[in-house]
Amino acid sequence: MSFETKWKALLKESSLSRVRSWIDKADVAIITGFRDDPYDLAKCPSGASTAEDNQRSPKATNMLRNRDLKATLLSMRYGVTKVKGSYIEAFDTPQAIEVRENSMLVVNLEEDPNFISNITMLGKKFCQDSVLIIPKGGQGAYLHGTNNSEFPGLDQKVEVGSLKMGAEDEFMTRVDNRPFTFNENLDTYKRLSRLEKQAVDALSKLVLD
Repeated sequence: MSFETKWKALLKESSLSRVRSWIDKADVAIITGFRDDPYDLAKCPSGASTAEDNQRSPKATNMLRNRDLKATLLSMRYGVTKVKGSYIEAFDTPQAIEVRENSMLVVNLEEDPNFISNITMLGKKFCQDSVLIIPKGGQGAYLHGTNNSEFPGLDQKVEVGSLKMGAEDEFMTRVDNRPFTFNENLDTYKRLSRLEKQAVDALSKLVLD
């Protein structure tokens, strides 16, 4: 698989100013709980969450993993919105194919100094190959390896460039079938009902304990 050292994005016009505002004002990350095989622990680092019921389908298990991940992110007071993460397998070849997964755009709304370390910790908990970190302002985005996969490698960083618009590339994020388009609204802990907050707190405790 070929890996470029840049990433590009196409923002939906109706949400361009909102998304640009998030990136201009705060660190942002993209993370998922999805794995091709959530029951395969071969590449998982120490302390990774495991799927207890292997009678569930991988899809059902991945949905639960994303539920738990989102609850944990909300409990940390980050803004969260769903996106479609994707990468191009065999990039820039006739065999190129887009592989997609359900991901989350996470915004450090309250300028938590532990934001990046928390995101990488959760990447390891959910045994992800990597998490994408987009520093405030959109310059110098990079992948941080969070399991023992060959690329990028545990705790290795690979720069993928700065925010650009107008073309597809090997790493993309989609919503509504368009590259790097975002829901304009962020889910936040403050917006949850009392019962939702209780559920979020309980789920995040299971992940973090």
